[in-house]
Parts: sequence; C-alpha cells; structure tokens
Amino acid sequence: MIYFTDSDIDRLIEDDLPAGDMTTFLLNLAGMKGSISLFARNSMIACCTEEAVRLYKKVGLDVGFFVQSGTRLKPGDKLIEATGDASAIHVIWRTGSAMIEFASGIAGRTDNLVNIARKENPTISVAGTRKHPPFVKKMALKALMAGGGVPHRTGLSDTVLIFREHLLFTGGYENLPEVLRSVKMKMKERKIVVEAHNMEEALIAAEHGADAVQMDKSTQDIFTECAGRCRKINPKICMIAAGAINDTNAGIYAKAGADVIVTSWMYFAPPADIRAEILPV
Repeated sequence: MIYFTDSDIDRLIEDDLPAGDMTTFLLNLAGMKGSISLFARNSMIACCTEEAVRLYKKVGLDVGFFVQSGTRLKPGDKLIEATGDASAIHVIWRTGSAMIEFASGIAGRTDNLVNIARKENPTISVAGTRKHPPFVKKMALKALMAGGGVPHRTGLSDTVLIFREHLLFTGGYENLPEVLRSVKMKMKERKIVVEAHNMEEALIAAEHGADAVQMDKSTQDIFTECAGRCRKINPKICMIAAGAINDTNAGIYAKAGADVIVTSWMYFAPPADIRAEILPV
C-alpha cells in the first residue's frame, strides 16, 4: 500500500487552484448541481482511482462509484462517478483525470513487461528503479505495483546496494571482500546487492558474500554464463539484470537466467486515455 497524506491531496488541488477558478467564478456556476463520470477510451489497468476519489470528496462531491486500482478495463468501462456542485467538479476535473491517466499508463506498461518476461521465466520479478520523474514517487510506485511490478527500492534508506561509484572511495572491486565483510558485520539482517559490469566483478561479489549480483548492461551470453558461475559459488544468489531493459529485451534477460529485471522504462509510458462526461443535474 502506498499512503497518500491529506497534505498530498491538498497539494494536488492547490497546484491547479493557486488563486481560485476564474472561469467558474465569472460564469456563476457555484450552487449549480452536476455530475462527472470517467470512462476508459482504451483497454487499460486503472490506477490512482482511490486518490481521485479523495480529491472529489475533498471538494465536497459525493462519489457513487469507482473501480479499485489494478482493475482491468475495456473501452467504455466506467472508472468513477460523482455528483455535486458544478464549480467543485471543474476544480478537480483535470487534476483527477490527469493523475489517473498518468498512473494507469505506467500500470499498463508494467503489466506488458511482466507478461513478456514471465513467458520465459514464470517466477521472475519485474522491479522498478527509483529513477522515476521527480515529485511523483508515490504515483509511480503505486502504478508499478498495480501493473504487477515491485519496487527495486523506494529510496536510499531501504536496501544496501553497492555501486561502482561507491567503491571508487573504498579501494575499488579489489577491496570489495573487505567492504562486504564490514557491511555484513554492521548490518547483519540486511541483504547486500553489488553492481557488477563484467564477469570478474560479479565473481568477486559472489565469492565474498553478496546476496545478489546486479549485472549492468550485460549481453545475454555473458549474463547466462555469469549467472551459472555465480550460482555454482552460491546456489541461493539472486541474479539481477539491469540497464536499458524494455519490452524488446525483457524476455531475453528472463531466458538468460535473471531472477529479477530492473528498469525505469515503465515510468515513461504514454498516459492512458480516459473520457470525462460532465452533465448538469
């Protein structure tokens, strides 16, 4: 569950309403009653409908129907239906719709990637990086999960992932055995992932206690050989494929022996297309 605070919801409204709605004010729409319904124009996986409902309720609308995030919709299916003051409808119309379209686009692209990868490896995990567009972490993660993916890590605090850039300051891969020993002593309950760029780096990580090896931009053949050799050292090691993974090569890495594929590709999906129907009541 991704939790959106009341402040998150308020900021979404405030961002589009910094000094009131001039149009509805000048047209004297306040006090008039209306309805708003959102419909899928194309097949899609709905996401962030719960947050849209909170937007609607925040401005005083009565929500009569909505589908849960993760619901698969066909063209013409309804996502949300609400009634209330016409001026309130116009306050949240675009913000609510845009949020659902953005998140549902990510959910749909994630679902596509999961299906491609699991045709080759039914147990593979599709993980989204933290390289999502700025300021949309919660929407991006919720959408990722609605589409069947999982967060690779939500931020710097939740996993230990050692990059080459870290090792530049600790003696390089030659000193990785000591680095791993030190980290394991300090944080015994956490698993440690080490990024590798070639066979030598991966084998050093596997030999000296890494729980997972993340191969960056590896070819299929090299990844397959590397995964096999690392698993001979540690049969329980997790092999992660990362770097420029998308719908054209996800199946290749799944077939090559990856336990996890890591990518940010799903975050830059075209938005889903929904239709808003606003009517006077």
